[in-house]
Amino acid sequence: MFKRGDWLQPDQQVQFGTPAVLHPLPEGADGSRLTLARWLVDRRSPTTARVIVNRIWQAYFGVGLVDTPEDFGVRSTAPSHPELLDWLACELMDNDWSVKHIHRLICNSATYQQTSYATPEAYQDDPQNRLLARGARFRVDAELVRDIALSASGLLNSDIGGRSVYPPAPEFLFQPPVSYGPKVWDVEQDGQQYR
Repeated sequence: MFKRGDWLQPDQQVQFGTPAVLHPLPEGADGSRLTLARWLVDRRSPTTARVIVNRIWQAYFGVGLVDTPEDFGVRSTAPSHPELLDWLACELMDNDWSVKHIHRLICNSATYQQTSYATPEAYQDDPQNRLLARGARFRVDAELVRDIALSASGLLNSDIGGRSVYPPAPEFLFQPPVSYGPKVWDVEQDGQQYR
């Protein structure tokens, strides 16, 4: 360690290790990033797999099986469906950590494919849909709204890569005092504006 973070003032030596509540590093571990990576995906500690599948689930349903994706510790909320979370985590590990396999499982499930319509009784019994009795309804990100509109109109350009897209914008956005200085806003042409 360094005193107050100053690399010119070395202090005591700190050894690498893992938190005591988790399984230890293997005997003779060298402290490399490869050792850490192997420790993270060790089957004795399924937390990594559980966090990954929870985030994938959250992307599809708006909320994860554990609704605090940033906190899987003792202070987090309990999973709404712990058996499902563990099964998905085991599926991820058993299939060589194939994220595509998890996407396929979720998208082909009856839970994902059900309608979002809810009867008044079902809505009263489970307003937050934690029991997964209906399809999830949640707001999508602004980028997805743009892509959905372009795709529906048949204008979406699916080319990957290139510089950032500058869509048409009103001229007053770049005039002082609104702007922080002169900006170059080169509106894309030839279909690149729909990328």
